[in-house]
Amino acid sequence: MKPDTKRDRELLDRSGILPPGFSEEVASFGRRPRGLTFSLRWKVAISFSVLLFMVVGLLFLSFMRYEWIFLSREAEKRTQSLARNLAVNARDPLLAQDDLRLGPVTESINQERDVKYAFLMDHQSRVLYHSDPEMTGKMFDKGVPKPGKGVIQASIPVIVENVLVGTAVVGLSEDHIKEAVAATAIGLILPLSIGTGLGLVGIFLLAGIHVTRVELLEKAVQALGSGDLQVRVDDKSKDEIGRLSRGFNEMVSQLHQVRKQIEMNFKETISALAEAVEAKDAYTRGHCDRVARISVAIARRAGLDEAKCNELELAAILHDIGKIGVGEGVMGKLGPLDPDEIRDMRNHPEVGARILSSLSSLQRVSLYVKHHHEHYDGDGYPDGLEGDEIPFPSRIIHLADAFDAMTTDRPYRDALGRKEAFRRIAEESGRQFDPRIVTYFFALDEDGYIDTVYENVREKTSGGEKKKAGVKIRKEAKSSSA
Repeated sequence: MKPDTKRDRELLDRSGILPPGFSEEVASFGRRPRGLTFSLRWKVAISFSVLLFMVVGLLFLSFMRYEWIFLSREAEKRTQSLARNLAVNARDPLLAQDDLRLGPVTESINQERDVKYAFLMDHQSRVLYHSDPEMTGKMFDKGVPKPGKGVIQASIPVIVENVLVGTAVVGLSEDHIKEAVAATAIGLILPLSIGTGLGLVGIFLLAGIHVTRVELLEKAVQALGSGDLQVRVDDKSKDEIGRLSRGFNEMVSQLHQVRKQIEMNFKETISALAEAVEAKDAYTRGHCDRVARISVAIARRAGLDEAKCNELELAAILHDIGKIGVGEGVMGKLGPLDPDEIRDMRNHPEVGARILSSLSSLQRVSLYVKHHHEHYDGDGYPDGLEGDEIPFPSRIIHLADAFDAMTTDRPYRDALGRKEAFRRIAEESGRQFDPRIVTYFFALDEDGYIDTVYENVREKTSGGEKKKAGVKIRKEAKSSSA
């Protein structure tokens, strides 16, 4: 069943239960503003992507820092070891003051690839031998000099029998540490890039999975704002979105109940109006109900949707509301109507249309009521429309109204037989009645639906007693006229 969303929205707004304009505000929920905007899916994905990059970057920098510290400590240990070896090898030449032997000892250390310099000093801080010839013989006033930038330096004193005879100094360049760290960083780029890429794909997939639930809820809210009270959100999870979805479903169910109650009250009001018209003429009691039931059955067989059927039902119930403006003397007259009375009676479709058109929700209903006495060949009233110019629901009501009028007692005549009524309808097919609607009507009779309608309405309106009263009135009128 397709929901009549506009009608539902109007019913809710008129109910007074919801704040004014509530449905329009809800309908606008989720509409994207103009300009550059990002959906929730993108916002979540971008947020987690930024977080992923931050985590990967932090891990990368932490690992590089750890490797630098580790390699620096290893370099310090190596520098200490080289300086210790130099001190041990230089001990005897220093005691013998053999400067010629100091050179080979020092150069053996300096030949290591990562050694930047190596030298030996005596106890007076004079350089006895330096890997840089220009530094040999130089005096250092403050002892062992501080290392330059990018150099790891270690100095080991040469002590013989608790006497300081010299100092061995070795300096290692930090370049090999930088090269090792750079090589590690380059080696990590590929696996980190692959891992980050897979992480991004996972983020977008997970964001899609979780945000889809929110998007479904958003679409449901938009549908609710459009008046669709059949919408539901299927989410059985126990997290916040699941609880929100269940709350939404419960709210929609309550609104649906409110709508049904409003609709019931509305139909009861409409039925009361129709009964007010029928109360003016005892012969037409149950007429509007029968016409409505037959009309809706024809409409459904013709394939009209539920929204159209609902409008048709209202129009059929109210098709004679304009007779409120017709005098009781005309409504209950036993004999033929004079020209003025006929004109008075024929005004009732337009009067009824004017009454109903004052309600915004009954605009189309008023149109159907106005034209329910138009003939298919254009010989009807009030506008003399013909064929498809006449609204299809009006053509349906016209046939159902005519059939009920022919088969029920009236002040001026007894009811026609069923066969005679069917014969007249068949005879007027293509002239007074739309041939398609005649076909649908006869199909309903073959299914036994027409008999069911009359039986149900007869029980509801106590039609048997009304008929007896009508016969008595006509007999009295005939005897008095005689």
